[in-house]
Amino acid sequence: MTSNRINESIKVYAVYNDPQSRHAPHERLQPVVFEWRKRQYRVRDITYVWRESRGESERYHYAVSDGTNVYELCYEARSFNWTLSAVSCGE
Repeated sequence: MTSNRINESIKVYAVYNDPQSRHAPHERLQPVVFEWRKRQYRVRDITYVWRESRGESERYHYAVSDGTNVYELCYEARSFNWTLSAVSCGE
């Protein structure tokens, strides 16, 4: 699998599940579709989620798959911005 760093702003459509169903914010916020370079990608699986603190801000990272590739999406909680950090392509 080949991984490429991207670090581009993207638009993400996400659902925010019932706050009582899970405890951590990154477990409640789940991306379902994202737009990158004028194309939509449907999230089929969220394979891994982790949280990172940067000063007063928190970032939530999601490793997601569209069934072909794995994408690292990053949500910056303070600014509400999403970034596509990396793409890993199957060979």
